[in-house]
This record gives sequence, C-alpha cells and structure tokens, in this order.
Amino acid sequence: MSEYPYEGKIHSDDKVNYSTVYSSDGIRIGKVEAAFAESFIVKNEMENKEVKYEIPRLDIVSIIKGSITLKLKKSDVDQYYETSSINKI
Repeated sequence: MSEYPYEGKIHSDDKVNYSTVYSSDGIRIGKVEAAFAESFIVKNEMENKEVKYEIPRLDIVSIIKGSITLKLKKSDVDQYYETSSINKI
C-alpha cells in the first residue's frame, strides 16, 4: 500500500491539479493536492502548520492559468471545508 493517500484516485489531466487556490477576497488558500469528480483537496503548508481543505467544485468561480478563485471568503472556507490541521514540530 502506498503512503500517499490519493494514489490511483487522481485524474492527472484534470485542469484543477497543481493550481493555486484563492478565496473571493483574494487570500491564498493553498495548492491543489488531489482532484476528484465532485471536489478537490487543497493543502496549505505554513511555517509550523499544515492545513487541508476538501472543497466542492461547485464553489469554483474561475480557473485561469493555474489559478482557481472560489465563491467564498477565506473565513468561510476555514469554517466549512477545513478537514485537518497539523502542527509541525
């Protein structure tokens, strides 16, 4: 079994893969780590913390040149779609 949890589930030709995601108020959320049929996983690595979000594709406003803009503000993304938060040592 692979240590990468999304092995075999990622569609490599999906246009959301590897894109940088921004909230409607222009704040960087992170980079797309995996894309699924109805949602995508976004990973944000900070200095001492890693946060992941699972965001529905229906919340995308635009995809332009490797950049995704969402319908929601950063605070709403944190409230509704944050799936994990890990403090790094």
